[in-house]
Order: sequence, then C-alpha cells, then structure tokens
Amino acid sequence: MNTAVVTGATSGLGREIALDLARRGWSLVLPVRTAERAQDVVAAARRLGAPAPLVVECDLSDHTAVRQMCLTVAGERRLDLVVNNAAVGGGVDPTSRETNTAGVELRMAVNAVTPHLIARELSGALTPAGRIVQVGSMGQLPLDLDDLNHERDYDGIRAYCRSKVALVMSAIELARDGVPVNVVHPAREMPTRMVSEGGFPVASTLDDGTLAVLRVALDSELAGVRGAYFHRFDRAEPHEQTADTHARARVLAWIEDRAS
Repeated sequence: MNTAVVTGATSGLGREIALDLARRGWSLVLPVRTAERAQDVVAAARRLGAPAPLVVECDLSDHTAVRQMCLTVAGERRLDLVVNNAAVGGGVDPTSRETNTAGVELRMAVNAVTPHLIARELSGALTPAGRIVQVGSMGQLPLDLDDLNHERDYDGIRAYCRSKVALVMSAIELARDGVPVNVVHPAREMPTRMVSEGGFPVASTLDDGTLAVLRVALDSELAGVRGAYFHRFDRAEPHEQTADTHARARVLAWIEDRAS
C-alpha cells in the first residue's frame, strides 16, 4: 500500500490532494496543528475506503516540532510521497510582520524553512521510487540577501513571493544532494483561505490545482526529474535569481541555520 504525507490537508488544496490519494487507496499521514482540526478529512478518507490516516500533531511554524514530527513519521512508515502544501499567504493585513517563536518571519519559516526541513528529514524514509513535491507559486520576487528575515520595509505579499523563490532554491540544492524533490505552481487563485484573506478574486478550481500537483507526484514520465520547477503541467523557468549559485548558497545557509 502506498503512503503519502500531506501538509495543510485540513482545508483547501491540501484537503483535495489528500482525498484524491485516499480515493486511490493510499494511506495518509497528516501533520496538523491539532488532531481535532483533522477530524473532517480523516472521516472523509475513511468514507472513501482508505485506511485511517495517521495524524501527527505539529505546529509547522515551530522547527523543533517539525523535526520531532519527521522522526515520528520516519519511525512509523515507509513513504512513497511527501507533498508540502501548507503555506502562509500575505495575510489579512500585509503590513503586519509576523514571526514564529524563534523570531523567524512567518512566511519564510513556513513556506521555505519547514518544507526544506521536511524534505531533508523524510527523504531517507522514501521508497526507491518515492518523491517529494513542494507546492510553490508563480508569484515570485527576488530575495534581498541582506534581509532574508524581512525586517525592513515589511510587506506580507512581497515576503510570500520571496519565500517561494527560496523554496525553489531549496529544491535545487536538495536535488543536488540526491533528494527526489520538485516544485510546482498548481493553479492561479483557487478558493482557499489564503486567497480569501488576501481579497483576491478566484480564478481556478481546487481540481485544477490538485491535477497539477498529482501529475508531478505520480506521472511515470517524471520519475527521474529532480530539482525542477513546474508551472502547472509544464516544466518552466523559475525566477532568474534561483540560477544564481551565490544567492542560492546564501539562502540555503540561512535556511539550514534555522532548520538545525
């Protein structure tokens, strides 16, 4: 039986990805802030005939908790797929800078450091054909290498777009170390809480995004592809800063320092 870890599975795109896999008979592992929040998706997966998901409580903004979650999951299951879907958007008030308990700006903490940490720690639990998919975004802006913690002239949307460039940089470097990871922009504004909070009009369906993510996750034609960025179904070029080896080294050192 195939097993997948899906973050952010209690609502929106993550829920649809998890339930699509459940329909296929996959066993699910769901890292969630509280088990109570997972009750709906767990019940839905069981109604679809899937095994009872393994729910692991974890605050994805807390990197100590994320490392412990990875230890728990790696000790419980062999994994065929990891989908890092959870993310923090620009926020209801983009002028309000938020941090995790360690003082890391929240978008960088959840959208860049956490998926890097999960990919790094769970790669050893993957089956030989296992894959990791990082859910990225076409919204990408270059990082200020001297302000990676976004302490100057803060804007939440800009921080979000920069965090997604950091995510691609992470995937490129992880792939160089042999981790089978790719990044995919699933679809334009879907009906998710992130889009609603940002006040953006809905432009795509959750099915649109789910299909794009699962293509990168499951398509046999992509079995040997690593460190790539996909715009929906097509391999594409991410922001040009991701090709800058000096910039990648700076960003990865910053990420690793916070993931350690």
